[in-house]
Amino acid sequence: MDKKQLLQDYLTQHAVLIVDKNTSSRNRLLKVMVDLGVKRHMIHTAGSMVEAETIIKENSVGLVLSDYFVAGGSGFDLFKMVRTSHNPENKKLCLILVTSNISQTAVAKAAEEDVDSFIIKPYTLQSIQENLLSTVSSKIQPSPYIVKIEEGKEALARADYRHAISCFEAALPLHPRPSLALFYMGQTQYLMSEQQQAVGKYNKGLSYNSIHFKCLIGLYEIFMKEKKFQEAYQVVKKVAKYFPANPDRLTQIIRLAIVTQNYEDMESYYEIFTQLDERNAELINYIGAGLFVAGKWYMLEGQSPKALSLFEKIAVSCSEFSKFLRAIITTLVEHQRASDAEKYMSRFPAGSMDGEDYMVSDYLIRYDGKTGDIGGAIKKGIELYNRNIRDYMCLKVMVEAMIKEGMTDKASPYIQELNRLYPDRARIQAVS
Repeated sequence: MDKKQLLQDYLTQHAVLIVDKNTSSRNRLLKVMVDLGVKRHMIHTAGSMVEAETIIKENSVGLVLSDYFVAGGSGFDLFKMVRTSHNPENKKLCLILVTSNISQTAVAKAAEEDVDSFIIKPYTLQSIQENLLSTVSSKIQPSPYIVKIEEGKEALARADYRHAISCFEAALPLHPRPSLALFYMGQTQYLMSEQQQAVGKYNKGLSYNSIHFKCLIGLYEIFMKEKKFQEAYQVVKKVAKYFPANPDRLTQIIRLAIVTQNYEDMESYYEIFTQLDERNAELINYIGAGLFVAGKWYMLEGQSPKALSLFEKIAVSCSEFSKFLRAIITTLVEHQRASDAEKYMSRFPAGSMDGEDYMVSDYLIRYDGKTGDIGGAIKKGIELYNRNIRDYMCLKVMVEAMIKEGMTDKASPYIQELNRLYPDRARIQAVS
């Protein structure tokens, strides 16, 4: 059977899903598919991940064409969801990414198996037809290279590791850039506890395609398991640079950036964060933590403009977590910048004025040591203490005020409490 007949049969038997957040782009692609002979009732369209997921659950979709960026995620996220929730054993499922530039096509090529093919904008009826002819025929009549890899994957699923390795080795000469075969060889060796050999295979795969997604993730997982966090970070940093981010992956990257003290990268992750259509509470919490830790580091390095820039980003995007505002204000007060700290008081969420974060922040700004209201610092400090608030800076300000007033005996129990609760801080003595 020739390719054109294969394509016509495929399009007759499989429903099509078109995903693009732009309505006119969806309609344009829909018209092309109708012109190719697909019945209108067999074509579904969606403008977001949520809509696409609903359609996939209710329909047996065989061909998915998705834009690179999708509301709520990306084409990669969509394809992963389709494969995992929509018959992962369906060998004829076709997932085609619609890209708009060369860098996106390079990423699509690097996402072997996750993306079956890609269409470059602007496209024509003929270019899409040629693409579908090639993609569908390769699904129905796979190349010897893919046949060998599939045989190896089946052996791998049976835990027949030796046979799997032989299949993947046999696949190597069948493709000029066999990154996928090398990935599966690495995965097999990883399961055989041959970690170093697996690393070698992943790196060999990356020598053919430096951003091969599966090889990068394979390396990342090994480095994380071996607690080689710096190496793992360099790998996942490359993933973040080239592949569309999603909340889960960005959370992992930020966490690892903090662990490895790569604070200078945090601003770039914030830019990725702002471009996401959906930001869950966990991600907001992590980006806030990452920006704060980086900002505090810049303050210690004497680069206050950079620190203030990061603190402002927290105030814009993460102020629903009042703990970050409190941490920013505390840090600025510690660095004798109470005037810079004061503006963050207006960022506290409505209804948070009776909360500990607000009360501590307000106290530190009012009685940061530059004010002459020593009596107020003592009175308010005791009031916070009696509310069971045990903040290091608040206790320190109150105790220092007491010592200045010559109230050494009264300060003594608070000093003991302060040194007991915060033994790693500089110990405060009962005399000034």
